Amino acid sequence: MEEQNATQSSENIEQQSSANAQQQMPNIDNIAIVEYLEIVRSEYETERNKKQSFENRAGLIMALLGAICIFLFEKVKLQDIISLMTTPLTFVELAKIISGLSVYVCFAFTMVMIVLTIIVKQHNNFEVRNIDETLLGELRVPALCRIILTYKNIIIQHRELNEKRAAAFRKSLYGICATLVSIIIYISLM
Repeated sequence: MEEQNATQSSENIEQQSSANAQQQMPNIDNIAIVEYLEIVRSEYETERNKKQSFENRAGLIMALLGAICIFLFEKVKLQDIISLMTTPLTFVELAKIISGLSVYVCFAFTMVMIVLTIIVKQHNNFEVRNIDETLLGELRVPALCRIILTYKNIIIQHRELNEKRAAAFRKSLYGICATLVSIIIYISLM
């Protein structure tokens, strides 16, 4: 009999603490938690789309580099540049050597920056494997708070990676411009 009373008493205490917790929790209609959840979902999608956009643009630059590469090996031959170094130098020949070497250096730099733009880096995602019966039975407000904070951390990581991609992509654009200018200078000095 005492065990039954103790069990009922323990159940009553749990029900009261659960009722108290629910009373202490703010009404979901009176707080902005749902709006914040929508914001983080939207920002998450934005960051994922930025990653895809960088990869697409890097692919276009890579195709342009392929076309330049064909032209490069045909018109700006490394053997010609090296042979210019063995002869007495004039200003024009020095400019041709510098522009010819610049073509190759800028081309290599651009390739490295493009690879850094599209290289696959681990992006954090919402780990759905952690969702279980315990989480599904959780009170709504604390669960939404945890989801929002998880998304926030994921978005921050995605932004950091996308900022690195943006910097590498910007450098690749500078590199391709320098490559093209170097080719024009080299060819005009022929």
